[in-house]
Amino acid sequence: MVFASNTVLGNKYAEVLDIGLFWDNRPDVAVVSVSNGGYDVYADGQKIYDLLDNDALTFTSKDNEITLKSTLKKLGTFTKVKLIKKKWGSVFKIMSISPRAESRSYDDNLFVSSTYGRLKVINNVYLEHYVAGVIESEAGSNQTYEYYRVQAIICRTYALNNLNRYSSEGFDLCDRVNSQVYKSRSTRNTDIIKAVNDTKGIVIVDSDINLITAVFHSNSGGQTENSEDVWTKGLPYLRSKPDSFSLGEPHASWTHYMPTNDWLTYLRKTYGYPTGDTTYLDYVIDYCPDVRDKWLTPLDTTILLKKVRNDLKLKSTFFSISEKDGYVVFTGRGFGHGVGLSQEGAMRMAKLGYNYKDILHYYYNDIHLIPLAALNFFKTY
Repeated sequence: MVFASNTVLGNKYAEVLDIGLFWDNRPDVAVVSVSNGGYDVYADGQKIYDLLDNDALTFTSKDNEITLKSTLKKLGTFTKVKLIKKKWGSVFKIMSISPRAESRSYDDNLFVSSTYGRLKVINNVYLEHYVAGVIESEAGSNQTYEYYRVQAIICRTYALNNLNRYSSEGFDLCDRVNSQVYKSRSTRNTDIIKAVNDTKGIVIVDSDINLITAVFHSNSGGQTENSEDVWTKGLPYLRSKPDSFSLGEPHASWTHYMPTNDWLTYLRKTYGYPTGDTTYLDYVIDYCPDVRDKWLTPLDTTILLKKVRNDLKLKSTFFSISEKDGYVVFTGRGFGHGVGLSQEGAMRMAKLGYNYKDILHYYYNDIHLIPLAALNFFKTY
């Protein structure tokens, strides 16, 4: 029995991923049952049980071991437990008991171990099953079929380009937003599965046939951002550009109020900004950029807008500032970092009749869409 496929085999990308589940709040007790099919249960390398319908396993972590119980009896204490699907299409359901969380269902296999008194839960999952689950978690179940094709290609590319992110933890990606949100398998809209199958294996590469960093955000506010203005590295396919498709969408604008004294105190304490100087003061209470800026004021290039956004928990760095009745008013545009594809802009394009290729080429410059098999060929030779 082969329990897992490495996600990178030599220079080739395989089609099975290891995804860390519950990574924002790992359980110390969890219950697993079967939604479809069945599972062979292996503990420390030996098969010990058949998990079928109308049965469940309880995993309890203590130190670096797992106590495993079925519905009827205790099965023992082990260091590693693996649930391997008996057939294609097997689905398991998992619920965190401590801490309590809603149950989730996932395709394919489940690996469980224990570290620091909590369970390490890994979904060993076929790439396309994972992509479908991410789409539903990231985009919801009420979008157009064409948009789901866009999101499928982005999710697949992003996953394969970030496989080493959690290598020190023993898996590829986690289920949190800093990987891709992955709260369950896809169940609510059959168009998601169709879109994944229709684009199966298609990824985005740059002019050197390297997977791109396929980042996306909620809404650009009318202009996307250069990658180097948000992070450290400039990438030729992540360029700032006008984005009229994002305007008028739900997250296109926002407003935030803050007492003027609190705003000025923040600038003085954080940056040593001379708010007592009227020339300097005018820049930070009457700020109205025509396009996205990198700094709040040209008088002090240490005040990066991305840091202001993080510190004040603003929705984006694309905002203007005015003062009224003792408050500074942040009038903002967009939601998210602004780099790459705007989800709401892409959704709008899809509704207007643009196909997935048009949409991807609109948000990413000078890119190519190729099948994974072709990428593996180029990387091999």
